[in-house]
Amino acid sequence: MPDQPHICLIVDNPLRDLEGLVLLGRQLATRGARVTLVPMYEQGFDVPALRPDLVVVNYTRPNNADLIKSYKRAGILVGVLDTEGTGGKNADQFAEIVKTTGCPDLVDFYCVWGQAQYVAFRDHGTVPEKLLHATGCPRFDFCAAPWREALPRPSIGSGYVLINTNFPVANPRFSSGPAHEEQAMIDVGYTPEFARQFVTESAQAYRAVLDTSIRLAQHFADTQFVLRPHPFENIHSYDRLAELPNAHVIQHGTSLEWINGARLLIHQNCSTALEAAMLQVEPLSMEWFNTPSLRLEAPTSVSRSTTSEAELFELVRLGLDGQLPPPAPQVAAARRQIIGDLYTAADGASASRVADVVLAAIEAARRGERVTAATGRPSLRGAVAGAVRRTLGYQASSALRRSYGSAENERRRAGKAFAVEAVNSVLRRVDAASADGRRFAAARAAGHSARAMSGMSLQLTEAN
Repeated sequence: MPDQPHICLIVDNPLRDLEGLVLLGRQLATRGARVTLVPMYEQGFDVPALRPDLVVVNYTRPNNADLIKSYKRAGILVGVLDTEGTGGKNADQFAEIVKTTGCPDLVDFYCVWGQAQYVAFRDHGTVPEKLLHATGCPRFDFCAAPWREALPRPSIGSGYVLINTNFPVANPRFSSGPAHEEQAMIDVGYTPEFARQFVTESAQAYRAVLDTSIRLAQHFADTQFVLRPHPFENIHSYDRLAELPNAHVIQHGTSLEWINGARLLIHQNCSTALEAAMLQVEPLSMEWFNTPSLRLEAPTSVSRSTTSEAELFELVRLGLDGQLPPPAPQVAAARRQIIGDLYTAADGASASRVADVVLAAIEAARRGERVTAATGRPSLRGAVAGAVRRTLGYQASSALRRSYGSAENERRRAGKAFAVEAVNSVLRRVDAASADGRRFAAARAAGHSARAMSGMSLQLTEAN
């Protein structure tokens, strides 16, 4: 492509998103693009300093609406690859949340994960159909060849039973507590009554999962158990389990790498059950203390449901002995249907599809075919924040934030940072799995104004 385009990819949660975005960045780089990975919390400084042709944001929500408007005013194209692609109780609810709380009218394209979400966004008028693309999500490309070979090997070997938890509301890592999480749910469109009920029932389920996990590890004393909390959960709340000699509580690495090395996955309402189905690792769902408010239909539908602790123990025994019968026909059918609805396909090609959309948007803009010229007015808070960033630069603005901000926000920022070596580790594994023989590396990105840059954004370059 002439006039090498520059694309910034916003990284929300590195533990969850980094590998998929590195794969997407590599796909774009092999097609002649210059690609920079930008930490979400540093984008307000780094994107204006880098002046890319296009920025792929991680969502459209009230908290990044002013940033999106500033990018548009600067002539930067904006696309969305939503990191919460299966968010909400169903596709229709998610489409309505994005429509009412985000700013989808400002984007130049919107990549959804699967066919159900595509239909919901189209039918709700969330995004014009000509800007809407069902691409899948690049991080799930690691469920299929050749990228499955790029998954790292778990540090404790393989053959363990994996327990994945999903209680960031009841057991938050970054916020001040459940009350804060309840208000956050209200802020994105849930009713106060539902938010309150969800928080209460989530706390009850969290305690039940922890107690059940302890009894499992005690009963199967010769089997290794790994409990992997949600990335936004407080890991130390599981210390009682970690004290057992055959139990590990681990929050590093991706869900995919830990599922890939497991014999079974145990969960309640965790979307990693779908990842397990794609990786041919049997998911078992704890349903005897589930509730309508907590239940997520997709993870439940693809799992073998257990209706009591005794039934769970029996299925674990059968799984460890290699004697699990085939899943029921309705479960097998649900897996085929839901993977298409939620992820488009488990074919390892989502990053390639997203790259097609990104480069087509840049080409259309160069031909004068840009379709979202509106920029919108920033909020007063957004205008002040932008002025502070421009006036003080990164270092002074950061010092001011640390002086007057909360320790909670600083912990949240630190939890979303990523290092050069982390990106290069992913690149080495992806390069080795790729058939093209090309090699890439990451280095600190340089912008038009060093004073404005965070120094944390990383540019991919071919290592010749």
